Amino acid sequence: MNRTRALTIGLVTTLALAGCELFVVGGGSRKPQQIERSQRSAPGVVHLFKAEVDSGNTTAATELMLNTNGRPLLAVEKFELSDDLQRWKTIMAQKPISETTVDTLSDSTHSVRITLDYVRTMQFSTLRKQGLWWVTKIQDAPKR
Repeated sequence: MNRTRALTIGLVTTLALAGCELFVVGGGSRKPQQIERSQRSAPGVVHLFKAEVDSGNTTAATELMLNTNGRPLLAVEKFELSDDLQRWKTIMAQKPISETTVDTLSDSTHSVRITLDYVRTMQFSTLRKQGLWWVTKIQDAPKR
C-alpha cells in the first residue's frame, strides 16, 4: 500500500512541476493595441483629435471639443482656442503616440493619457454625449 501511495504522490508531483511555467524566453513582447480614430471611444476621439491637429485642420479639431459642462463651443470660444491649438500643434506635431491609457471616471467621463514619442505625456478629459465621445480639456500631464 505504501509503495502505491508513493508512486501516486510522485506522479502528481511530476505532473504539477511539468505543468508549471518557471520562465518564458521572449514572452514579454506585446503587440500594441490598435485604436480606431473615431468618436466611438474615448481613446479614439483623442487619436482623431491629434490626427486633425497634425494635419493642420484646427477647425475640425475644435469640432471634436465640447465645453466642460457638455455644451457645444461657442464661436468666440473656438476663436480663443486658436493660440492653444497652435501650442498643441507644436507639442504634438508628427510625433507618434507611443502609449495610450484610459482612466474611467464615470460611465460618461474618461481621462485619456497619451505619451508622445516615449517622451511627453498629455492628458485629455473626454465626455460621452448622445453616444459620441468629445474632448473637453487638454493639459500636459504631470510627471509620474
